[in-house]
Amino acid sequence: MGAVSGCIRGAKPKGEVIAVASATTTMTVSEKVSEESKPSAPAGETTGNPRNKTALKPGRGLMDWVRLGHSGADLTGIGGRLLEVTLTDLAKHNTRKDAWIALKGKVYNVTPYMEFHPGGEDELMRGAGADATDLFNEVHKWVNFESMLQKCLVGRLVESKSFFTKPTFLPVRKSRDSTAKPKESSSSKNSSITASLGIPTLAPPPRKSPLSSPMSPVTLPMPKYDWFQTDTVVDLAIYTKWKDITKDHVVVVKEEKVVKVVSYIQDMLYTIHIELSKPVEEDYELKLSNASGKVDVLFTKKEAKMRWSNIGKGLTGNNRCVLASSKEAEYVTCNLVSKENITHDTRLFVVEVPSNVHLPVPVGYHVFIRIPGKDLVKPYTPVTAHMNVERREEGMGRLLYFFIKIYSDGALTPSLDTLSVGSTIDISFPEGSFMKDMLSKATSNAVQLILLAAGTGITPMIKLLLLALHNERKTHLVMFNKTLEDIPWHKELETLVSDYPHLFKVTHVLSKPSDSWTGARGHVRKELLEEWLPLPDVSGIFVGACGPSAFTKLALNVVKELGLQEEQIHGFLG
Repeated sequence: MGAVSGCIRGAKPKGEVIAVASATTTMTVSEKVSEESKPSAPAGETTGNPRNKTALKPGRGLMDWVRLGHSGADLTGIGGRLLEVTLTDLAKHNTRKDAWIALKGKVYNVTPYMEFHPGGEDELMRGAGADATDLFNEVHKWVNFESMLQKCLVGRLVESKSFFTKPTFLPVRKSRDSTAKPKESSSSKNSSITASLGIPTLAPPPRKSPLSSPMSPVTLPMPKYDWFQTDTVVDLAIYTKWKDITKDHVVVVKEEKVVKVVSYIQDMLYTIHIELSKPVEEDYELKLSNASGKVDVLFTKKEAKMRWSNIGKGLTGNNRCVLASSKEAEYVTCNLVSKENITHDTRLFVVEVPSNVHLPVPVGYHVFIRIPGKDLVKPYTPVTAHMNVERREEGMGRLLYFFIKIYSDGALTPSLDTLSVGSTIDISFPEGSFMKDMLSKATSNAVQLILLAAGTGITPMIKLLLLALHNERKTHLVMFNKTLEDIPWHKELETLVSDYPHLFKVTHVLSKPSDSWTGARGHVRKELLEEWLPLPDVSGIFVGACGPSAFTKLALNVVKELGLQEEQIHGFLG
């Protein structure tokens, strides 16, 4: 299978996710399971639900797990104290009666959750006794496991390999053999001050400190930051060393004097989190230098001509670079400013980000949506506000557009559909693995881009096809829907075809068409794709696929059978 990343879509093959926080526990699991094992309401059961993998026993539905979590039972199995767990210790807990797993640096006792897991015990046992983060991300990354397994928390994982060597941005010191002790200069004093704040100097890092991971296409030096000032401006300068960085790859959150800047560098995240030493104005300016990969966040001093002695103090997570897939989701509370119907069961939600936040979403990335006060989480990929190839996106980093399918029996979408304009909604920082080199292959280097989209799987395709057309790449969008009425943006796409007749083509495949339908019918299959791929030479083709997981996996397998290589395909999987 090709590369996999998050996909926004309204289709929900695994169901929408409910994550539930629990209360303090004191009683044993066995005592409370017997006490609380009354059958739950049908809506909470997985029995008879085709979207779930395993039928659960009576009394083992979602609401039963919620009640157990609030019952006072000791779900940790260790009396509720938090431990530091090594990989060796973790490996000892790998049986059905004693199963621990690690997710994103935290260790959970999932033994009591076995019979409640919608995917079945066998699926959960795949990660028992090991760090299951990668497996979890592959299957259902969007699940809010922190809340679901809160009362099963054993402790934190303390033995794991880092992708980075020890930071090398500390001030350069003399060797231990040196007996001379020269007088400390003013610059070395400043270096000591910045080091105490977690702020690196501008000395170039040694060669043995690359920023790299298994997915990083290019090895980069460790990022670092510094600060400068004039009489009126403070410049927070971040040296990412990644020349492909754009404003789409930088998130900024400013709460009075507290500033967080997250830079997306390939598949890594570099975070600056500081409390400024003095007040600044509410507005700030974000600037980039693509030639060097430098990011500048400019703040206006409230007290002009007041010289700062330091930038401030480092807060939690400051000056850290981590693998993006290992970082827990962070949310920003936004406002719903518009909602309109696209088809009979889909809506376009327009969300406005607060003025103190810059929250862009790179092409091919997604965010998680959560309604405040509810632990309901699901991933969605923002779309553009228009179908115009040359028109610049308006409100970048301030407005987000979501194309969402509403399910009457869904856990999240009915609640979304009842939100009125002006309601608040939580949006996470962006996530995804559609790297810059993949984007270049798809929209710049490929002779032809073929996009296979089922239902609302079209969402990550919109920005891709507009960028490809801007770069004058041939693009073929194949949309799989049930009926003609289910096709989103039908007229807009036809207009785009008429504007770019030599570059853009749209094909519709319907699984439940009317008798008058003369187009393609059925589901994704080899015979269909053979018609659209320039066989036998597929060397210049790039294929992207998004939809329900079964659709995406099948589509990728089919195109591989037809001769495409791993680097020519990408599946957007939730």
